[in-house]
Amino acid sequence: MPSDRSHQPDSHAFPTKQLTILAICRFSEPIAFNSILAYTYVMVQDLNGGNDTDASFYAGLLVSAYAVAEALTAIGWGALSDRYGRKPVVLFGLGGVAISSLIFGLATKYWVALLARFIGGALNGNVAVMQTMVAEMVKVPEHEPRAYATQPFVWTLGGIIGSAMGGFLAQPARFYPSLFPADGLFGRYPYLLPNLVSVVAILLAILQGVLFLEETNPRHWKSAHDEGVLDDAEEDNDIIDERAPLRRSGDRESSTRSCSRATSDRPVFVEESLPVPVEQNFDLRRSSFGTVRSIKLPCATPKRSESFNGRPFNFTIVMVTAALVLVSYHQMAFSTLLPTHLLDKPAATPGHLDFVGGLGYTVHDVGVYLSVNGILGLFIQGVIFPIVVDNVGVWKSFVLNIVLYPLAYVVMPFLSAVPSVLVSPGIYLSLILQSFFGIVVIPCALILLKDATPSPLVLGKVNGLAMSACCLARTISPPLVGIIYSAGGSAAAWFSCASVAAIGIVQLLWVPRKHVPGITVDDGAPAKKTRSDSQNGGDGESLAVME
Repeated sequence: MPSDRSHQPDSHAFPTKQLTILAICRFSEPIAFNSILAYTYVMVQDLNGGNDTDASFYAGLLVSAYAVAEALTAIGWGALSDRYGRKPVVLFGLGGVAISSLIFGLATKYWVALLARFIGGALNGNVAVMQTMVAEMVKVPEHEPRAYATQPFVWTLGGIIGSAMGGFLAQPARFYPSLFPADGLFGRYPYLLPNLVSVVAILLAILQGVLFLEETNPRHWKSAHDEGVLDDAEEDNDIIDERAPLRRSGDRESSTRSCSRATSDRPVFVEESLPVPVEQNFDLRRSSFGTVRSIKLPCATPKRSESFNGRPFNFTIVMVTAALVLVSYHQMAFSTLLPTHLLDKPAATPGHLDFVGGLGYTVHDVGVYLSVNGILGLFIQGVIFPIVVDNVGVWKSFVLNIVLYPLAYVVMPFLSAVPSVLVSPGIYLSLILQSFFGIVVIPCALILLKDATPSPLVLGKVNGLAMSACCLARTISPPLVGIIYSAGGSAAAWFSCASVAAIGIVQLLWVPRKHVPGITVDDGAPAKKTRSDSQNGGDGESLAVME
């Protein structure tokens, strides 16, 4: 019987084709997700007949609704992908996003728009499944950083396009009356056009997925190949299996079951529809994690005979997780508060301090700002972040950026009082600060969290605690900051973010200082070997940072 080698001449080659196909599928999602940010606030006003009472709260609820439904159904979709395959779940999830976008664009009542977001979240099971497919595609450990680095890059790039698309295609009858008459389809449904374009992009992604995306579920792979092919796959899986390090390589059924449970065994963030500048999916059990640049820590894989009977959660883990939760809350609050503040009408005349109203920008302007914010995020992730970590160190980078984080929020309330020519630079300053602080702090916190874990055998528990807590913070943040905005005005909302960031500064007093040696920030390119920090135990070597 022919082996898999006849189908794949080099099974250890980097899976460029399949990762590209999967990236196209992933790319279509943030286009739909991020396009609504530019116009959610004004859409809520329109759906309420022009009444802006509590509009910021209801806009935040629309952003979070998708994540709540996704959280409730993610485990079920993971189980279905184990049984019926990753490919059908991914494609069905994309179809769910398309249906949700179409209903959302046609909504004339707020409850319909909210229902559309819930439907999209409930039908989309791609949060964990796509990450699992990447893990199953990569056969060589050295390829893992490069493979995982493609995911946040694709997500951020799609978010940039989605933000611009939402800003420039919403309300077309208002901005392009010569092309879209007020009594036409897009005049009656002013938010249909950006969602319709999203649907087309998703359908194209589904089509190429149907034609070219290959199944990675080991169970389906086994049924499609003979025993000799399965033996080859197990040989490869033995190299990279991080989810079940204690299994025997010769136990074929155990191997298949272990790999097929990847989705359910690997805890993941369930709010990928929420717009933040760094990858929301992380797994401390991977050998790499982070932003566009992968972060690698030297860690020992537990031997089969090892066991750990101690407490999985020590004081450092609890404190670092608390820091992550605080950052996740105000980071998410910024992402939803910024469009609201930009779109809200001013409550004072230009040039005077306005702590209640907004800046009076259009959805076009908001689309531009959000797109530039995404570009800034890519630049900071790819260029600035590795320089900072390499020269400043993990602990100092973590502390300094948390201490400075409130500056990202105290700028916005005072922009109404500055000359008009300085308002836009002030907005960009706030965007730069927010992107920089967030992109540096979160990966550094993950490094400290992983280093504080007492044993590799409990990384799953630590990972689950951190992600569940951050997920909760990011989900409740949009509606909560919306309530504050409605009750106390724009300045109260911004100062609430600064206050939470200030609490993070105080909380640093309880985070044990820790030096983490042998850190690698890498883009997946081949790197030279260097001698690691002398405190790095018996590892001896680590990859150098490659620019």
